[in-house]
This record gives sequence, structure tokens and C-alpha cells, in this order.
Amino acid sequence: MIHLIEEILSVDPSKLTLRFNTGEIRLVDLTAKLHEWSSNPQSKFAELQNFESFRKVRLDENFGSLVWENGIDLCPDVLYGLSTEINKKDVA
Repeated sequence: MIHLIEEILSVDPSKLTLRFNTGEIRLVDLTAKLHEWSSNPQSKFAELQNFESFRKVRLDENFGSLVWENGIDLCPDVLYGLSTEINKKDVA
């Protein structure tokens, strides 16, 4: 199954709560991945360790992916694989 993101429900430092086309609400904790992907100081991922930059994420509705102002985009299938399902009742 191809996973697409339908909605960004919340944005916290290095964490996103997303609603996927499966109807699932999933939490993606990018803390470890951002650290790994930022090992080179010139990496654009290093910018996303700053919450002011990270929180500027937006949904690309054409592709169901996430994009940031600095040009980074993350594949919804990768995000799905990194995520854990959360109970819909826990989402405010």
C-alpha cells in the first residue's frame, strides 16, 4: 500500500502527529534521524533541529509528503515506517 499524508495534526520539537490516507493517526519522532542526517554541519537537516525551522513544515497535497522551506521533503512511506500508531482519543 502507498501511504500518503492527509493532515498534519501537531508539530512538536522533532515530532509530528500525522493523519495518513489509511485513516491512522501516527506519531513520527524524528529526533534520532535528524541527528543522524545532520552529521555534516552543512546538511540542510541540521536546520530542522531548530524548532523554529522544524515547525515550518507543510503538507504537499499533490504528493502527500512533507516539505520545509529549505527544500527538504520527506517521503510519506518513509515517515510511515518511522512512525507508531496512536489512539485517536489521545489526539486533541
